[in-house]
Amino acid sequence: MKIRTFMDERELKKGEEIPPTLTKAIEESRLSIVVISKNYAFSAWCLNELKKIVECKNTKDHIIKPIFFEVTPSDVRDQKAMIGEALAKHKQNFSMEKVQEWRKALHQVANLAGWTTTDRSQSDVIEEIVKDINIQVKRVPVISIPEYLVGIDAHLSKIESHLDIKNPNEVRMLGIYGPQGVGKSTLAKVFYYKHLSEFECCSFVECIRERIKGKHEIVEVQKVLLSEILGDSSSIAFYNREEGAKMIEDVLSSKRVLLVLDDVDDKQQLEKLAGGFHWFGPGSRIIITTQKAKLLHNYKVHFTHEMKGMKEVEAVQLFSWHAFKRNEPDQCSRELTNAIVTYTKGIPSVLVKLGTDLFSERMNYQQSEVDGENKQVGLKCTPAWNMLKEMFKQGREFNVETRRLGMSLEQILREYMEPLDMNVQEECFEVERKDDDFKLKQLETEEGHEEESEDPKTFPRTMALLFQAFAFIISVSLIFYFLF
Repeated sequence: MKIRTFMDERELKKGEEIPPTLTKAIEESRLSIVVISKNYAFSAWCLNELKKIVECKNTKDHIIKPIFFEVTPSDVRDQKAMIGEALAKHKQNFSMEKVQEWRKALHQVANLAGWTTTDRSQSDVIEEIVKDINIQVKRVPVISIPEYLVGIDAHLSKIESHLDIKNPNEVRMLGIYGPQGVGKSTLAKVFYYKHLSEFECCSFVECIRERIKGKHEIVEVQKVLLSEILGDSSSIAFYNREEGAKMIEDVLSSKRVLLVLDDVDDKQQLEKLAGGFHWFGPGSRIIITTQKAKLLHNYKVHFTHEMKGMKEVEAVQLFSWHAFKRNEPDQCSRELTNAIVTYTKGIPSVLVKLGTDLFSERMNYQQSEVDGENKQVGLKCTPAWNMLKEMFKQGREFNVETRRLGMSLEQILREYMEPLDMNVQEECFEVERKDDDFKLKQLETEEGHEEESEDPKTFPRTMALLFQAFAFIISVSLIFYFLF
């Protein structure tokens, strides 16, 4: 972040066209601080600047922060006292249209939230202004948030209750734990983006476990944290973790900080990145995501929040958004979708990967002209999806009495995910679902009387055909995967 101030006698040299120079400076700025004094309106120069600043606010994402120095907002809004006297005087030298434009600009600025110096210590006002401006113009880290957020609101509400950011005095630390892929980082990101503007400074340090495992020393992670807080890495100079820890404490101990440490897996990482509550200024909030609940317990965080697999309804919605671009599957795909959700135990990352890689990018809609308008009349499924459904039908050993399938989809899905480099089997077995009964079970069919039960002697042959078909679908899917 760069703050550049323009002073008439320094930046604007004689011979320059002053209005174009200032106009360009205002247009390229994110924020303008307007100091309105009792003599402000006597200057046509100041009023022209104000008019341009207000135009930028109305046409761009420009922020105006007014300071009312020895005048009140109502004096400016109603154009009384010396403000009114100045505008009356301008009528003698400027057109009514020009004076009216100035009046409108003053009235609009007077309605904005700002600061007054009346009956207040100037040092207190300045401190308040500096804190607010720092929040307004600070650099916001670029962090990706998934396009489709399903089932996140209940989790967000719980951690907001624990962290209670309206409490400005306490430092609070919260840990989010659960198996890989259940949405810990996503939850932290949603909270971070929602509330970062309420803190003096903020930092979201992603993938700490992977950074350090990839030969990034903890020192490099410390520098990432500090560069986000300070907005500039040039002043960060240390060469070991102890010096880095000391600098983090020195920088953060007087600031209200929002800090997220994502995917921590070792106590030493916490000690060198967030060594204790005394490292942070009053009102700070620290969020830690990890797969290890014991780590949070040993570190004595204030609150913990467990993430589990999604509820079945939510999991179907998430998968469907990525596979079909809608919140539920069509009727012909419902049975297989439910099977995939059951096998994956509602792990969001797995559902997103399956939905995105296998279907969503390769779905085509058949268009038909209906009453002169193009309307969607159905889905054209990919060869991969059609083959998987066909295998599902061929692999059935249907029992009319129990209405159950003799073969689960576990083997099919395991082998289908392997070539796509989706090593999620361990996750699928270790994760706990929110549902009371979520054991992998044989699926009941809704079409019991449509097919005859297969002769047990023919089942090996069916299995052979199944895996031949499966080899074909893997090759088709991989071709699509690498081509697109």
